Amino acid sequence: METKNLETFLLVAESGGLTSAAGILGVPQSQVSRHIKALEEQCGVPLLYRNGRGVRLTLAGERLRDSLGPLLLQLQEALADAAAEHRKLSGTVDVALTPTVIRAIGLLFIDAMAHQYPGVRVRLLSGNSRYIYEWIHHAQVDVGVFSDADMPSQLLQEDLGTTPVVLAALPGFPIRSEGTVAQMLDGLPLRLPSRGTGLRRQVDAWAAKHGIKLDAAYEIDDIDIARDIILAGRAAALMSRLSVARELDEGTFVEHSLGDDIRVTTVLATARSRPITPAMKATISTLKAVATPIFR
Repeated sequence: METKNLETFLLVAESGGLTSAAGILGVPQSQVSRHIKALEEQCGVPLLYRNGRGVRLTLAGERLRDSLGPLLLQLQEALADAAAEHRKLSGTVDVALTPTVIRAIGLLFIDAMAHQYPGVRVRLLSGNSRYIYEWIHHAQVDVGVFSDADMPSQLLQEDLGTTPVVLAALPGFPIRSEGTVAQMLDGLPLRLPSRGTGLRRQVDAWAAKHGIKLDAAYEIDDIDIARDIILAGRAAALMSRLSVARELDEGTFVEHSLGDDIRVTTVLATARSRPITPAMKATISTLKAVATPIFR
């Protein structure tokens, strides 16, 4: 049985259609269709329902996907490991990190990779969590680290840690220091993430749970601009503590606790349908080593 047919089938199953799979592979859709047809002939049963809106897996297709995925990945990884034993560890790994994570560990990560794995070339990209999720899902990057705030679980994900969401402000910014969290936030001008982002949905759900009305003076996702707003004394900000850890440690900003029931989980993720190469394994191991200590 051609492993290429199996790989193509898994990619169609993961991407949700022949056109999407063809785009990821960079081949005509007709070539993808031929691979699927050949596999169906070998199996003796249809694997896809085809209609005007696209394709979906048959029951046989779902069973094949569930049992085949782990086996094929193990085979590909075993072949890659065997080949790596005969040559120095090398290759290129595309890594995507959120601006917050890059700021916290970017230089440490680059230095660690250069020291431990000089033959591995790392291409570092930055983007928000939603972009990074899509980049991994569509095989545009190999490894990503992002905030898993209300994200679907279509990737292979591993929690790196959590960090609290805090109220960050300039020292002396007029914030009520006594009373409840609701009283502290009442009427306070805030920078919030924009609506539709995972963190904003998390913040809104937390506020609704506690009966808190938030005054969204600024709805901005860019972390650098959010810091500028705080520095200018325009507003306080609800944000991950990791985003402003440097300013808090230096005393430029002060933090006010919101309690322990609103935290951001950061995950390391790869695509389900792609094998983990030796270079990727080295990269993932290094990311874990430098990232884990920053969470508390």
